[in-house]
Amino acid sequence: MLNNFIFIVLPYTALALLIFVTPYRYFSNRLTWSAYSTQFLERKTLFWGINPWHYGIIPVLAAHLLGFIAPGPMKALLGNQRNLVIFESIGLALGLFAVFGCLALLLRRVNTPILKKVTYTADWVLLYLLAAQALSGVYIGVFMRWGSQWYLHTAVPYFWSLATFNPQIDYMADFPLMLKLHAAGAFLIVALIPFTKLVHLLYVPVGFLTDPPILYKWRSR
Repeated sequence: MLNNFIFIVLPYTALALLIFVTPYRYFSNRLTWSAYSTQFLERKTLFWGINPWHYGIIPVLAAHLLGFIAPGPMKALLGNQRNLVIFESIGLALGLFAVFGCLALLLRRVNTPILKKVTYTADWVLLYLLAAQALSGVYIGVFMRWGSQWYLHTAVPYFWSLATFNPQIDYMADFPLMLKLHAAGAFLIVALIPFTKLVHLLYVPVGFLTDPPILYKWRSR
């Protein structure tokens, strides 16, 4: 039952929400689409959170995606033991970098009262989910070694079975609970994206190149 919920119900529910809620929000309320700029409210901790988070999580996500779209070349690359060790070491370092950045951003929100006014329930849930996801990813990297190798032979075929609407959960059913929770966390994050400020990552801001400059005026006594 748990496997069916995590590996069948959750991914299709998350995908449905992403496909249908995202365009509705885009066309119904564009003002809530982009992330609010909070640099004016607090900038000291922002640098130490936003940069490690982005520089850590983006390459990790890219590696996950590359394994999905090009499993053959990745298998050939990681079939060499030296390449596998290098790839795993870099991945673990990036994961730790992302954890540091995410925790810094979370603590920034918690410890800055003025930021709480522009942080809603869905944003808090998403922040805690992202932190848990980064931490569980590091745990898997440390205690379930060579994940980049077995990921290609288990998770990737499972994802392709989802894409063909013929989910083969046997690929994932025998994994430890931590990995199942990591997968569930990923699906929950995808499901929450349309309801939070993180939805801005789906928008390529090309139009801003033609926008006129914005004039900011600081009001003080």
